[in-house]
Amino acid sequence: MLLGMHGQRAAFNQTGIKIMNKSVKKLVSATLLALAAGFSGSASAGAMLGEAPDPGVIVQAGGYEWVYAGPCAGANPSCGTVQLHHGFDFATDAQWNASFTSISALASAFAPDGNVLCASRYFNTVYDHCDFSDLGAGYIWHSPLAPSQSQRDSSFAETFLVRAIDAPADVPEPGSIALLALGLASFAAARRKLSK
Repeated sequence: MLLGMHGQRAAFNQTGIKIMNKSVKKLVSATLLALAAGFSGSASAGAMLGEAPDPGVIVQAGGYEWVYAGPCAGANPSCGTVQLHHGFDFATDAQWNASFTSISALASAFAPDGNVLCASRYFNTVYDHCDFSDLGAGYIWHSPLAPSQSQRDSSFAETFLVRAIDAPADVPEPGSIALLALGLASFAAARRKLSK
């Protein structure tokens, strides 16, 4: 009888091990799928980083063009900083005051039909979404619209960028122009030397 019980116990242990192996396999598979989804989500967040934002996510107000650039502070300390490009920059208090009178005016401008005009995928280095509820709660990075200094300086405050409406899309840096001029001068000197 003891042997019989031992035999049943052994069978139970083997079944338990098989069940545990299946559970471990499922857990490992789910973990790998979650990691793969996480990595693909991060990759898609940066897939459009640095590209010109879709005109449909640009809001014109106060003589400026504005974009909702992400769910984190624009610079460190931040949960995901923004990349400045295409003439967009951090807004000054004067630009904020010329464009929006309140948080509700800002929120209305960036969700005119209930859909949030989020440009995070073009500017944020980590995230491709905007946290509209944080905007509604007053967490607006470096904006005089924020009700308190802590909301204005919070690392998870929403970031908006601005540019003048007539701003050129891309202006070469002075260093690039100087390098081009040096190359042309070298080419001209080499050509003169060969013609002598």
